Amino acid sequence: MMRSVTLLTLFLILFTGCTPSEQVQQKPHEGLQYPELRDFEIPEPEQFTFNGITFFLLQDDELPLINVNVLVNGGSWMDPGNKAGVAALTGRVMRSGGSAQFPEEELNELLENKAASMETRFGLTTGSASMNVLKDDFDELLPVFVDLLKNPLFPQERVDLAKTQQRTAISRRNEEGSNVATREFRSLIYGAESVYARNIEYATLNNITREDLVEFHKSTYQGSNMLVGIVGDFEPDAIRSQLEETFGILAEGEPVETELPDVEYEFEEGLFFAHKGDMNQSQIRLGHIGGYRDNPDYAALQVMNQILSGGFSGRLMREVRTDQGLAYSVYGSYSSNVRYPGVFYAGLSTAAETTKEALDATIYQIKRLQNEPVTEQELEETKERIFNRIIFRYDSYSRILSERMNNFNLGLPEDSFEKYIEQVREVTVDDIHRVANEYLQSDKVKILIVGNRDLIEDQLDALGPYEEVDISIPRPAAERAAIEGDTEAGREWLSKMASAILDGETGHITLEMEGTQYMQTPQGEMELNILSEISFPDAITLEVSTPMGTQVLEIADGQGVVKMGGQEQQLPESMVESILGELKRDPVNIALNAHHIEAHMMESEEENRTKLYLGGDYDLTLLLDSELYLPLEISYTEFDPDQGEDVSVTLQLTDWNASDGIRVAYDQKRYSDGELVNETVYTGHRKR
Repeated sequence: MMRSVTLLTLFLILFTGCTPSEQVQQKPHEGLQYPELRDFEIPEPEQFTFNGITFFLLQDDELPLINVNVLVNGGSWMDPGNKAGVAALTGRVMRSGGSAQFPEEELNELLENKAASMETRFGLTTGSASMNVLKDDFDELLPVFVDLLKNPLFPQERVDLAKTQQRTAISRRNEEGSNVATREFRSLIYGAESVYARNIEYATLNNITREDLVEFHKSTYQGSNMLVGIVGDFEPDAIRSQLEETFGILAEGEPVETELPDVEYEFEEGLFFAHKGDMNQSQIRLGHIGGYRDNPDYAALQVMNQILSGGFSGRLMREVRTDQGLAYSVYGSYSSNVRYPGVFYAGLSTAAETTKEALDATIYQIKRLQNEPVTEQELEETKERIFNRIIFRYDSYSRILSERMNNFNLGLPEDSFEKYIEQVREVTVDDIHRVANEYLQSDKVKILIVGNRDLIEDQLDALGPYEEVDISIPRPAAERAAIEGDTEAGREWLSKMASAILDGETGHITLEMEGTQYMQTPQGEMELNILSEISFPDAITLEVSTPMGTQVLEIADGQGVVKMGGQEQQLPESMVESILGELKRDPVNIALNAHHIEAHMMESEEENRTKLYLGGDYDLTLLLDSELYLPLEISYTEFDPDQGEDVSVTLQLTDWNASDGIRVAYDQKRYSDGELVNETVYTGHRKR
């Protein structure tokens, strides 16, 4: 044993030059030699103008890639009020529809084969187009890209698809409480009809035509309205003539005059609440209008903003979330835009039971900035964080070029960021205290709470009077033909139907039913085993066995949840509304409420069929077997959020079976606009 230790010691001395004890004490980093850091100089893009287009070239030969980025003035602020969505659809369909030279499928195949990409879009004030290609493919694909910019096809089927996709987005915009809060708070600041806050709605989308997209593209994609930036592995002298030749096919045209409308804003306090019944948290936004980038106090405001809400080091996160545990997330910003005023806001997500406490804690931190000067140490640490992030600002040539193009387009000096950093260095404690009191109106903030009224009503009352915010999604006005029929005969036939289904049963009924549902999906027919318990007309427990496992859906008191694998999730209100609508139109529920339903007997074109129209909230047509008095079809019009319009729904009912004094159609086929959606085949039912 001793011999082994001696040999090991000798080995360490010979090969490390120190004893074991000395080696343990030496720290790994000691003795390392570091080269001097290289000075980093921001590369200067080469700039020239041709055909009204301003080009920016920045050579980067690290990788054999070339990226082309186009900036176009124009955006959704230009949309007519009754056609909100023109700019967004133009940006989407420009790319998806292809060009005159390369229509959709050919363009997609070409880009896929070349491992290249082309994208187009429009935002509020500007649009963009980009092409990312390998250096060897640049010569071939640049003309394709420019042809896409000049000659997009806008095929009608792609316009229709884009509108359908946008309708789906509209239908789902209330699913996330944070999205609702952000959208509605922006509306409170700028105004619901303002170009800075308005939404694309079903009605405005329906007003948009292909010609609107063509005209919008024509007015924006003009040479004098564009900036083009190229970064990558190329020779600037060689590429210049190539760019002039290729982009020369664009008309020089006239630039878009970006004269954005003024914002009319009054500083006044206000409490607003939006009810979202499927939430167990509250989303809160509070604040007021912000400022402009050219404000001499811009740097001081940004430092103040970092002290208040600079990530995990900001007071809001440190005090409200970390120390008090009142928020899942909390953040804020004092934004200052170039072309229109920004917004000062604080936002947080908190448990329903701590809504008021979290709100109060957030407002306290804002007022604290006004009442107590920050310490010199906190100010210096905040500045240091700002300076430390500079290294990431220019971490790629693409970001350098993008900043230069944006500054040029907005009319900002090339060295605006450098000047900002110098101004940050000069910000003092007194500056922070001054701008906090001059620009923050802590007693005149608009407060928006999005949450579940049932969970926070007492806290809302404690906060004071509030204004209700309607977040329902407007639907296009539906046309309904006038109904004429025999009301007395209608009541008689509806009473016969009720007796045939209930066989004397009255009052509250709960049914258990089991069976199989065959759903039509794009992947083919899906078979689901179902077991349901329905308490008409407003409660259901549905157990569905799927290939992925068993799901349990429960709806009661206007709320719904779905459970699977030990997890539980709230159902969107739109889904709850749809399911409750189906329960209301169920033949059993109609029979239970037959005595107070408005019914009209209509002329039937089929022999041995009696046609009834049920008015009021039911608004449906029943086709009855004239001998058995049982429904054969139920037809109605239903709004389809994904399509943004009404669809015709028909429920065909056959194979009626009686059990416990109640008849149920064991075969139910549901059609939407004539297409089979699903078929449910029941194997049994019983009354509970």
